[in-house]
Amino acid sequence: MTKAIEKDVPAGVGESEFKTAMRQVACSVAVITARSGKLVNGLTATAVCSVSASPPVLLVCVNKGASAEAIIAESGSFAVNFLTEEQHRVARLFSTSKLSPDERFAEGRWQAQVTGAPVLDGALASFDCLVEDCVPSGTHNIYFGRVVATASLDQEGLIYRDGSFRRLAPIA
Repeated sequence: MTKAIEKDVPAGVGESEFKTAMRQVACSVAVITARSGKLVNGLTATAVCSVSASPPVLLVCVNKGASAEAIIAESGSFAVNFLTEEQHRVARLFSTSKLSPDERFAEGRWQAQVTGAPVLDGALASFDCLVEDCVPSGTHNIYFGRVVATASLDQEGLIYRDGSFRRLAPIA
């Protein structure tokens, strides 16, 4: 791991200032899911990105306190389900704390591909992943997942910005 070069620089910005700035960044909305035996859960996330195409690898940032985090760690797998505009209710269910897994998975049809992690039928794009590495960083764990199965549709994707789910519109 590369260490930062030591200079006389400020300590950094505070959590509130950081969150305010990040709220201005538009992001795709994904639901990260995992299954270990009979345990299943998931969470809504915007901190997801591709790492490599050869081999195909994604990274997801998962809060260490999220109910799905322990399931990802235990199972060694997860699925990333990028949502369509029409699936905003799924995003809300998985972003509401204290809901049971049954309540979260009540919306939509869920199936397994390779790893057993739930994959949302009709998602914009789904990636079934095996954990290759986990790097702790602050309040989150960064999971690197090797993609072992995918599915995708030609639909409009759900966007999140400034505390709201949004639609993407072309510039005329």
